[in-house]
Amino acid sequence: MRWSHLIIFLCSLALVVPGSASAALLDRVNDAFRQIHGREPKFTEWQYWAGRVERGEKTTFDSLVGAIAYQNAHTGGSPTATAAANTITADGAPAAGFVIDRAYYPSLHNPNFLPEGTLVTSPSTPNIYYLRGGKKSWVLPSILARWFNENHYYKGDIVMNISDADLARYPTATSVNKLYIGKVLQHPSGTQFYIDDKLRKRLLPGGVRVALRIPAGNLYTTSAGHLSEFPTGPPLTADKYPGGFVMYDGPYHGGRIWKTEEITGGTIVKRLYLKDRFYEADGYPDESQRAPATAEMLARHPRGANIDRYPDGWLIGSTPNIFVMQAGDKRLIVSLSVFAAMGYTDSIHVHREYPELYAKYAQGQPIRAFKTVTANGASMAKGAPAAAPSTSSNLLRVRPAIRTLIGQLNDHFRFVFDRDPSIAENQAWVDYLYLGEVSTREDLLAAMRRAKTTGRAALDITPRTAVLPEEQLERHWFSYLFYFVHQQEPTEADREYWYARIKPGDRDTIEKLGGTLQWVKENFNATRR
Repeated sequence: MRWSHLIIFLCSLALVVPGSASAALLDRVNDAFRQIHGREPKFTEWQYWAGRVERGEKTTFDSLVGAIAYQNAHTGGSPTATAAANTITADGAPAAGFVIDRAYYPSLHNPNFLPEGTLVTSPSTPNIYYLRGGKKSWVLPSILARWFNENHYYKGDIVMNISDADLARYPTATSVNKLYIGKVLQHPSGTQFYIDDKLRKRLLPGGVRVALRIPAGNLYTTSAGHLSEFPTGPPLTADKYPGGFVMYDGPYHGGRIWKTEEITGGTIVKRLYLKDRFYEADGYPDESQRAPATAEMLARHPRGANIDRYPDGWLIGSTPNIFVMQAGDKRLIVSLSVFAAMGYTDSIHVHREYPELYAKYAQGQPIRAFKTVTANGASMAKGAPAAAPSTSSNLLRVRPAIRTLIGQLNDHFRFVFDRDPSIAENQAWVDYLYLGEVSTREDLLAAMRRAKTTGRAALDITPRTAVLPEEQLERHWFSYLFYFVHQQEPTEADREYWYARIKPGDRDTIEKLGGTLQWVKENFNATRR
């Protein structure tokens, strides 16, 4: 293809991209690993996480950090990549009883354990526990009673009633888990504490409670000993919502439901629940949890990614397949024998309401075994990990980082503009990225903020025939054009060669420089003469 034809193609490109996608974060794998382990990864550790990034299983820095933390909590170590298969092999000896690779079990911790996020009890105890990190964590009975009583979609039969022996297998963790997030716990003295999404207890003064319009039903009395298990965070203030706070705008029935989340850097974003079922599954009672929000208060929080899936431990079905949600991915249960061994009831535990959403999720490692039951007749290819479908994954002429940004475009737009983009706006910003105007998240957000300030839907594209300063061509456009032509980064020798040939009147436009790069490739099959 001649460069002139590439220019025409670039100028006419218009894609509509979904809100999430999978691409590369290779340049930040080490940073993410250091946040959790406090050291540099070994080569095999880096290879494992880089592989998950390259396959599109993790598409944002936060999701990568979360996956590394999740893995560390389950295994007490860090996984490594194996050459023969795309499976997890953790440092150290596996727990006794695994008969196949433990990556194919519901839990990496023990072959007898159910998935993370499952609620369990047993015949001899009234207690209900939330499974986290291979341990059982007690849930305050009043929290569960109110949740089940107010839910429209889920009741107490979602709790897995396992044998006393099976329950005893789980070590007991502190009574600190996801079901406490957003709840107000009251000390015997009357002092109230809000539990945020970092699972910290935070002093809730009476005036702040009124200002945040927390419903009266969001109050659960507990013991001083229980409260002492939560780490202490800063007291709440009324200027912003804390992380894990649920509120609604519009009518009480039929309005929008939001949840706040504290992201990297301490920013509190608001995330829209796309479905009421996802809201209830997150452990929030319908009436006594969500607070009415004013437009002014909502506007103080930038928009985060929509909540478009069930939480960990919940089952979804897309005929004829059944999956377990784990770390945002869906894991296929590859046989009915394994499904039955795990103790699920299809009519109670499997949710089939939103197949169009389920189809968009990345696919994690399949579940092929539980306890002593294995899916012997299932093909090893069945349920193999797969990236979430993305229309940006085939844009191979631009750098992986740009493909990542294109896949995340709608989320970034929501963060800046506090609304969903129109189709035309999505197309304009895809063009802005694909045509090389920016290549980092920070630059994209800055460009969007400039557009918002000036009241524009998007910013202008640099004309391909405009004469540009030499420094701008070298600093910004050369690397973009070089990768577009060769699908690799330039070496220092490449830079030195081409920088010497960028001169006024000669290769001083995007079209001229890109065209010359293409001509050298086609005529000499090389990056330079």
